[in-house]
Amino acid sequence: MNLSELRLKRAELYDVMTRKHNESIKEGMSASVAAQFTKMSDEFDVLTAEIRFKEINELVNRGGVESANFDHLDDTQPLRRASAVRTLGEAFGMLARGERQKIDSGLLTELGIKYGFSEMRTEYPSDNIVQTNLSNVFLELVKDDRFLSRIPTQTVTGGYYKVPIVTRENAPESEGKANDAAASGTDTNFTSLTMQPRNQYVLNRFHKDLIRDGGTRAMDAIWQTSRTAVAKALVNNIFYGDVDTAGQFDGFDNIAGSQVYDTSGGSILDYSLVTRGAKALNDKFVDHSEILGIMSPDTYKKYSDLRELASSGMYLTPPDQIANITLLSNAQMKTNYSSNKTRMYMLRPQSALLALFGNFELELNERYADFDHAAAMIVLRTDFAMLDPEHLFIATNLPTG
Repeated sequence: MNLSELRLKRAELYDVMTRKHNESIKEGMSASVAAQFTKMSDEFDVLTAEIRFKEINELVNRGGVESANFDHLDDTQPLRRASAVRTLGEAFGMLARGERQKIDSGLLTELGIKYGFSEMRTEYPSDNIVQTNLSNVFLELVKDDRFLSRIPTQTVTGGYYKVPIVTRENAPESEGKANDAAASGTDTNFTSLTMQPRNQYVLNRFHKDLIRDGGTRAMDAIWQTSRTAVAKALVNNIFYGDVDTAGQFDGFDNIAGSQVYDTSGGSILDYSLVTRGAKALNDKFVDHSEILGIMSPDTYKKYSDLRELASSGMYLTPPDQIANITLLSNAQMKTNYSSNKTRMYMLRPQSALLALFGNFELELNERYADFDHAAAMIVLRTDFAMLDPEHLFIATNLPTG
């Protein structure tokens, strides 16, 4: 099929999926319809990949003079997110009504099928990798966070999982040695990384009247507060963690092999710290467009207020080389390192991995029942790692004032 035919087929498929999705809002989907919906989602992704390939091919054939049209439907993410919101919302509703003392994997599977989350397994069952509606809810929660959404996420089962990775510890120091190093087999190092599940708990509490009477708004409120709570727990551990505590990740601050630069308390007067971090990551085979910078709101404000003159004048423009680096402010950044100091992280998100092990669980917490509240304990079994630690740059001792 040519490009126009592919686009037409995808648009028609999207219309069918949207109709089935809208029809399921009140009554839900049967198991057979849910399976059809999942199959159509997979076909939609395949069509999107083919369209992107043909668009790039056309751009190359034209010599890159004109921009290819990369406008396309944002895959099936809006539909899947809506399904996840209703799955989680109805689960909380059943808690509030006392219909189940505990939400187990069986109930979430029922709700997932009802809203179009059919279980998906890999081509090779021996790999023991499974993606279910439970992990889909978790993945949609994570995708809703602007930082976590940039980190690859994988759902696995079992007590641990080995991730094959390629490190660049033995990469050639200069291009002149590339051929010799490649011939001797020392240009790259293939190894594996063991991921281990860490238990984390988030408590989400609502008044029963909200759940009983709030309808769609209650589901949205449950989703937003759950997202915030889950993101806070994950981001705190990803940033800091604790190597001595089995229930926490190592965290950026404790990852061995990262590149650390001590600013010695120097004030932020220009973009030199960003260019330094970009240079450190460039040296480890990271392109500028792949870099993400994370800092505290105070540090972000300083970069936003940089001027060509000390007290007035035009805003300082970042150099073209680093203009496309995304800088995020995150209120969870610590500002209480020694003597009111903070840090800035620059990393290649694609070199990180957030793994979900087993189930995403909800369990009723009875202690709040006397206050007419429904409280659910959200249980996550996750782990985080940098596949290549050298793709993380940490600037320490930044002043907060």
